[in-house]
Amino acid sequence: MNKNEIPAGMREVKVRSTLPIYLMGAAWLLYALVFPLYRVWDYLLAAGVGCAAYFIARAAAGERTVLEPVPETDTGSSAANEILRAGRAELIAIGTAKAEIESAAVREKVTRLQQTGGRIMEHLEKNPGCAPSLRRFADYYLPTLKKLVAAYENMEEQGVDGENLSDSMRRIEGILDTMNGAFDRQLDALFADQALDISTDITVMEGMLAQHGLSGGNEFKRQEE
Repeated sequence: MNKNEIPAGMREVKVRSTLPIYLMGAAWLLYALVFPLYRVWDYLLAAGVGCAAYFIARAAAGERTVLEPVPETDTGSSAANEILRAGRAELIAIGTAKAEIESAAVREKVTRLQQTGGRIMEHLEKNPGCAPSLRRFADYYLPTLKKLVAAYENMEEQGVDGENLSDSMRRIEGILDTMNGAFDRQLDALFADQALDISTDITVMEGMLAQHGLSGGNEFKRQEE
């Protein structure tokens, strides 16, 4: 699965089939029914047959990829932990409602919102200090988005081409575009402090290079001479 297709709040994990274990037990039982188990080497041979069945079945079954909720992370901030828990739960619920929507265009809009929301949660996990600025995002915008997506899915399911339904669905489609812009701006705002720190570091570095005569193209060469 493409990383961009993984629903926000979920992650991919590799799991192996339990079938090889059952086949190993079945091979052992079948051997015991056909051949006597009187001596030690009889048991060793039966064990060998069972192990061979296990490894052959394991190689044939391989691994499969499943999705599971992202485990809760302790950021060291109770406020950040609370927002992460609530935000990721809302994103999963939004994805569940989106899956029932028939309109590909609307699903694409919601998917983009999910992805941006997921990146916002990832930023919060790494920078718990920004929790206060995300309280409204988690308490209002995500729950409202979930409500709108569920409402659209319900209206679409009615299969009625009525004026009220059509108008409501068009308004939801429009607000999804507006929310996508708002989510992008929210994510960009989270990087404002980081951008300021980088700008300060660059300014200091430029000053030091100039102070030591290293900001031009030939200073390194003159120092070597």
